[in-house]
Amino acid sequence: MGSREKEAAFLIISPEPLLLRETEQQLLDGLVPPEARSLNYLPVYGWEADIRSVLEFLQTIPFLSAGRLLVLREVHAFDQWKDLIEYLKDPNPTSTLVMTSSELKKKDAAYRTLSQYCQVRELKRPYGEAVVSWVVDRFRSLDKKIDRHLARILVETSGTSLTDLGSEVEKISIHAGERAEIERDDLDVSIPGGIENIFNLIDALGDGDRETALKCLRRLTDSGSRPEYLIPMIARHYRQMIRGRSLISEGMEPAAAAAQLGIKYRGLQEKFFRHMARAGKRDLERDMVRLSVSDRLLKTGSMPEDIILDRLLMELLV
Repeated sequence: MGSREKEAAFLIISPEPLLLRETEQQLLDGLVPPEARSLNYLPVYGWEADIRSVLEFLQTIPFLSAGRLLVLREVHAFDQWKDLIEYLKDPNPTSTLVMTSSELKKKDAAYRTLSQYCQVRELKRPYGEAVVSWVVDRFRSLDKKIDRHLARILVETSGTSLTDLGSEVEKISIHAGERAEIERDDLDVSIPGGIENIFNLIDALGDGDRETALKCLRRLTDSGSRPEYLIPMIARHYRQMIRGRSLISEGMEPAAAAAQLGIKYRGLQEKFFRHMARAGKRDLERDMVRLSVSDRLLKTGSMPEDIILDRLLMELLV
């Protein structure tokens, strides 16, 4: 297999639609100028692609452009392989074929065959703190700066789908206007019910204020906050208290422990210390079990959501 053939075709695989779209856009920007795309760029999905139209496009000489680009999206759904493979053995040097897939695996026959004739790029989904870093970098690409603590909150409230997170980052950046730094209140446009209500709920739980906790919960659910978003936020606070308790017991100063947990501002640290003091010798690991059980009940749909949440709050406030 010569380098010319491999330069004429790409196989791009990722479970993240956003990564596939952005890689496709990068290739398009590098291969076909905007003014020439109507005649030299063709995106088509595997389930609708006709091999005759695909080959006709790829074999045609580019017009007012140095090259042509055909993107065969979700190539795992394509079923006319024989003629496509023959083309890949001797591709038109002025055309580039990009094949993308969110499902293709190395064990699949199509992967094994295509990888012989294409440059393969596997774009992995980030996990854990890497997702938080992705959010920080995404804001930076829009000339915005966000504190890592706020970026982590956004991940925990919006989930780890890069497509969803990318949309929320754009929404928050627009809301921030010309300000370069994202502030906590900016997250209101992303978090149902507003960020203040979720923090007020967590504060009420930490202070043992049952009445306020129930009022905050009602405001959040009435404004559209989903339980599957609320429970991870509450669980995050309890994990922080467990970790903070451990760090302090190991001899770390409370302020240093809070900072290591991402709690940097003095006012937030004071609240955190107050919540830890109230927790005292409370079995926080047991509270995490209660949160996990409630999360499982929500996912199985075995009880009404409002009953699950009310019962959880009562258990955490005992």
